[in-house]
Amino acid sequence: MIIGITGNSKDGKLKLSKYLIENYSFKYVDVDKMFDDILKQHILADENNKNNCQMKNSLILKIRNEIDEKLSSILDDINENDVIVLDYSLLEDSYVFDCCDLLIKINSNSKEIAENEIELLKKHRASIISSEYEDSNYHLEINFDEDWENQLKEYINYNLKNDTKITVVVPIYNTANYLTRCVNSITNQTYRNLEIILIDDGSTDESLQMCNLLAEKDKRIKIVHQENCGLAETRNRGMELATGEYICFFDSDDYVDNSMLETLLKAIKQTNADVCESSFYIHMKNGDVKDVSCEQKGVKFVNGKLNLINSYSDAIILIPAWDKLYKLSSIKDIRFDKNCFKEDSDYIFRLCMAEKTFALVPIPFYHYVKRKSVSLTGNKISPRLFTLKKWGENAYNEVLSQGPDYKDAAEKILYNSLVHILRNFMRDYKGNVLEKDEFKDEIQGITNDLINLLLNAKNVKKFRKLDEVLSIINELTEAEVIDKEKLPSIEIPCVGILWNSLDKEMMDEAIQFIQERSTITDCVAVDLQDQYKQFIKDIYLYDNEFEGIPIIKAGTLIDKYDSNTITVLNLIMRVSNYVYFNGMKGFMYSEIAELKTFIRKFFKTKIKDYAYDNIFHLTVDNEEFEYTDEVCKKYIREYKKNNRGKKNDGK
Repeated sequence: MIIGITGNSKDGKLKLSKYLIENYSFKYVDVDKMFDDILKQHILADENNKNNCQMKNSLILKIRNEIDEKLSSILDDINENDVIVLDYSLLEDSYVFDCCDLLIKINSNSKEIAENEIELLKKHRASIISSEYEDSNYHLEINFDEDWENQLKEYINYNLKNDTKITVVVPIYNTANYLTRCVNSITNQTYRNLEIILIDDGSTDESLQMCNLLAEKDKRIKIVHQENCGLAETRNRGMELATGEYICFFDSDDYVDNSMLETLLKAIKQTNADVCESSFYIHMKNGDVKDVSCEQKGVKFVNGKLNLINSYSDAIILIPAWDKLYKLSSIKDIRFDKNCFKEDSDYIFRLCMAEKTFALVPIPFYHYVKRKSVSLTGNKISPRLFTLKKWGENAYNEVLSQGPDYKDAAEKILYNSLVHILRNFMRDYKGNVLEKDEFKDEIQGITNDLINLLLNAKNVKKFRKLDEVLSIINELTEAEVIDKEKLPSIEIPCVGILWNSLDKEMMDEAIQFIQERSTITDCVAVDLQDQYKQFIKDIYLYDNEFEGIPIIKAGTLIDKYDSNTITVLNLIMRVSNYVYFNGMKGFMYSEIAELKTFIRKFFKTKIKDYAYDNIFHLTVDNEEFEYTDEVCKKYIREYKKNNRGKKNDGK
């Protein structure tokens, strides 16, 4: 094992090296002293040219090469069980940087320059530094103001001396240009006891050659070559070959932060979970980076089938297979399905249904990279995308069969699968990569299924990002990609209330507008008299709705009108979609929102003392209808009772 130490503090490096030698019997190589000795020899031999800039640059390179040759000889002679500590200020500029199993950087707060800081090297360092390492990640950074000894001891005991093996499976297909970054991010993990299996799935580029070159640099890497059989079968083979207690699956065009496996291993052992999940970054094609982490604090443990399925359907348990560490004994009997379009989503769903426990670590370690396609149609959707609908229906039925408590989760899973299809279609539609009317019938069917699901769901607030989904449907409908006439619809009962701010003429006009857009089954005028204020409260305080503006304005306008008469209408309305209404009411049937908005805007210009909701109230769903209908019936009964026989008495 090779431990590389670097930094600008000689005292700090000596202190650290001494600790490693005394506590772990590591062998120490003072490369900085070796560099000093060679430098002095050259300076003495070339005294006449010491101010020549070109000579200085040449000298720097010459010294570095001599050092690299000496280090190469030293490292070739070490035994497998030896641990060598290299103390080298210019470690990043040396070839041995990549050879180090552990990289430690000394952070010194001292403003003084270390005694062995070579001004010549400092001034001309740019001439030899490799840009590839300018932002390199160290396994460990030591700050001597902190409890560095315990920090170092804990790190070495856990990451270097831990007998728990993790197998990292990397399926590879034509990703030669990305392999070095991916594999280096794995070999550079702070946790060292790794088995790295690179499985070349019949690549036609130079991926296999790249694998062989990478394996020469790290003995932990194993290479497997096979005929092309796809991602699912490649991962399954990785499970068969794995000898580790834990396993993870990384995609070959992505990369990970170097503390990912250490962190997940600690969490999965502490919770005894079957699966430990981190979060991730999405690197978009336009260069933007999106962090999908939630605001959860600390590790969350999820168990129990209902909790697991709800967490899966709510995207608390994320669907990728590659951001997770698995206990191999717990998951090896569950296989990736090669026939499933979204094998990751299906696999995580299977784990949840099998009641495998999850530990969730809300830290983004994984970097998922969306690659730019080589042509305009490189990432174009295929008919296979639409098979996800059948998967969603099967998952819906499977979850629903668990009992009535699972209905919400079943609906969310079906919704998520349909939305995935819709979003991918929209991406290609807006990207102009689809032919005219391509997949038109398929996307109409997907949209119809989505609308049916929404119309029959008890509460649509449970569906994730519904406002975005509705905007996609509306945009495709306006563009006539989706035929509005073919969308499903249902009839629902509603209660409409026209307030006393409308005189008789306006009441009649409003009723005519309402009748054009719905079926009025009953119409009753009620003079509420001194109960008007209470009626307003009964209607607007429903479900703890904010009482401010509607009640205050309605209440202050009572005395401005000659009558406290309202008109209550029982309606049947045909609805076909939802809309996000004003951000206050939330999701509402679009036809109801349109009618409410139209009536209010039309009469607003005719009423001097306009109050929001003091013109027209309309129930938005079955639950509000039941409540409002009961309130109105109560006041209508009281009105009729109090006025019974008055008409005859007045004759």
